[in-house]
Amino acid sequence: MTVVARFPSGPEDLTPALLTQVLAIRHPGVEVATVELASVKRCGEGVASTADRVVLDLTYVDGCDGGLPGRMVLKTMLVSPHAPGEMYETEVRFYNEIRPDLDIETPGAYAAAFDPATSQFGVLLEDLTVRGARFPDATQDVTVDEVAAILTQLARLHARYWRSERFAHDLAWVATPSTGGMSGIFERHGLAIIRDQLRRHPFKAELIKPLGADLDSLWSALGVSRRILASAPETLLHGDTHIANTYLLPDGTAGLLDWQLQVRGCFAHDVIYLICTALTPVARRDEGRQLLEGYLSELAACGVADAPASDEAWVWCRRAVLWGLVIGWLITPPENYGEEITVANTERMVAAVADLDALGVLHDDQARRDWS
Repeated sequence: MTVVARFPSGPEDLTPALLTQVLAIRHPGVEVATVELASVKRCGEGVASTADRVVLDLTYVDGCDGGLPGRMVLKTMLVSPHAPGEMYETEVRFYNEIRPDLDIETPGAYAAAFDPATSQFGVLLEDLTVRGARFPDATQDVTVDEVAAILTQLARLHARYWRSERFAHDLAWVATPSTGGMSGIFERHGLAIIRDQLRRHPFKAELIKPLGADLDSLWSALGVSRRILASAPETLLHGDTHIANTYLLPDGTAGLLDWQLQVRGCFAHDVIYLICTALTPVARRDEGRQLLEGYLSELAACGVADAPASDEAWVWCRRAVLWGLVIGWLITPPENYGEEITVANTERMVAAVADLDALGVLHDDQARRDWS
């Protein structure tokens, strides 16, 4: 990738010259006259997880706005990277190389840059509040229809890249759950990070007790899950579909945010993680299968001829659900989203792992593999 700028290393770097340089890559002739920071949400404050969000008000030199809005949201780190550079690079590459060809509801991007030498990055995005977007999380009520709207977007994404030959060519860089991106980091360091999380935050250890399995058992089962899911039809995944990575629009449309953990793999990874974090356990038990069937119908309507039947798809979801607990929330520091949201998501994922007998189905899968 071509490095455009070290963007940014501090608030003082958010100058008209820098923004002009970055925006002009996609919008030649744009010239920013002034820039003001309207608001800043810092990572670690419980509102932003692995990056800062800065709302910028821009003015342009007369006749040099390129049709761009005066307000944008900059996703970046204003001091130093808070997460591995692989996450930031993945999101920048998504917005530069994949987003322009996607016909799904996800934020428009005006510029994106990553510096591999420093892991500093910046993505200039549309301000979704202009369209009246609502940003849900696991402590808020989300309706079944709203979850179905998000699943519609996932089905369109998955259908577009279902068994895509591009994964052997221009999209070969997209990570799998086993290789590339954050996958190697999770595999090498994930267990140690989670041990530390359980030590420092005892509420996490208490929340997983109903599963009757220790951390080592959960980690081992996650490895089985990863190996089994690798045999499913491959598609492009969002990769981190908990409900707080979505948004809801007044017209009933829903969208997807935060592409830092994008991978290619089994559709069920995205589908079940969304359903389990979006709904209370009671609502998920009542509506989960129906929501899955709606997703499968949309997948078929988008041209996927070999979409799995409902029962088979549900088994894939049972195999996939453990990731959302172990990597989704046990590994995530409470300061990223705040303890209330962390507890709500962890409780929902624990209930789902138990209800779907994820450990049982993975044990059976492993036994069959050992036998064969």
